[in-house]
Amino acid sequence: MAKEKSKFKGSGAYIAAAILVAVMYIVNAILVDRIYWNNSNVSQTTSRVMNSLNKINGQLSEINNDAIAIAAGIKTDMESITKDTNARYGNIIDAEHAFEATEGLSDEAMRRYNYAKNLITSYKQKLDAMGTSAVTTGNYQEMGYILKQDIYPVQVTASEMLTSTIDIVSADTGKIMKKNTIQSYILMTMMLVVAILGEIAVWLFARKAKKARLELEEREKSLAEVDAKLKTTRQKASDLAVINVLTGMKNRYALDNDINDRLESGRFQIAVFDMDNFRSINDTYGYDFGDEYLAAVAEKLKEEFSEVAEIYNITGNEFCFVFNKNISESQAMGIAQNIQRVMSSPYEVLNLAVQLPCSGAVYHYLPGDCLNVNSLLVKLDTAMRNAKMNGGNMISTVMNI
Repeated sequence: MAKEKSKFKGSGAYIAAAILVAVMYIVNAILVDRIYWNNSNVSQTTSRVMNSLNKINGQLSEINNDAIAIAAGIKTDMESITKDTNARYGNIIDAEHAFEATEGLSDEAMRRYNYAKNLITSYKQKLDAMGTSAVTTGNYQEMGYILKQDIYPVQVTASEMLTSTIDIVSADTGKIMKKNTIQSYILMTMMLVVAILGEIAVWLFARKAKKARLELEEREKSLAEVDAKLKTTRQKASDLAVINVLTGMKNRYALDNDINDRLESGRFQIAVFDMDNFRSINDTYGYDFGDEYLAAVAEKLKEEFSEVAEIYNITGNEFCFVFNKNISESQAMGIAQNIQRVMSSPYEVLNLAVQLPCSGAVYHYLPGDCLNVNSLLVKLDTAMRNAKMNGGNMISTVMNI
């Protein structure tokens, strides 16, 4: 009777250990899944916010270009220009509504955005009132003076405020991602401690349950399998912080980690590309279709250029290429032209053939050119925006200072 009681007691200890490990695995899986979806939601929200701000900025630039064309006497069909301008202001209002519907934005981001919004309203009022008599009489010199002195500075300031809002949203997203990364590391540490304690408990139980040795061996085998699953789960949690969920490429934060230490003393070739007028894909076919298109482009880029460069999907449809150390400046430009060709090629998505031109910028980085990765990307993005403003479908180079 005493032997049966002892055997039962030992079995109960193993059951308790098994329950502890099972609970540990379930809690770990739930928390990792929560971190995963939180990162995914943050990424999607940031993408929507960036699309809204870029749409506002793009439409404002197009309106300003028309105003410049009127003042220069290049465009004279005022009825057509007025119609286009009203449509673009409608697009700006739609993008403003989309941005303002986003929850969780910081006060600083909203302050910059509201300042930009007020400037856009002032810009429209000034543009509507621009030299009415000068337009009627065709006095382009007077219109040019009004545009240069009173209106264009307002558009430039509004555009700068929108860019500043984008930077703030990016920084806020970085803080959230960093917080999630810290939580994942804390989670991994807690799970490791619990796993160690579980192993110790099993070892102690095993010493007291000599008659249950065979059962103990089976239990150790099960624990080894659970430990392997835990390692896989921990790796997944760690990867979530630096991988773009949609394309599977490294993201903006991985780029920071990879090249930040090289800025002071390193030299390398780096380039950025994105599709011209990508928002037309989302506007025409929907965001799900746009996501499929981006995934197809990303897969082709990895297939063609992963051997010559580290590729990052840093925002939306923008890709960054950090070329290998053995790639020269001239070789980097040649590869960049091939990247433009691949990204501009037609892709079949959901049985539809889609093709967009793309623009990019290439930078022969020299030691100490930039203080941080953010300023490096600002230079590249500025060069790329200049390419787009000059008609797009072209590659600019960043000049070293």
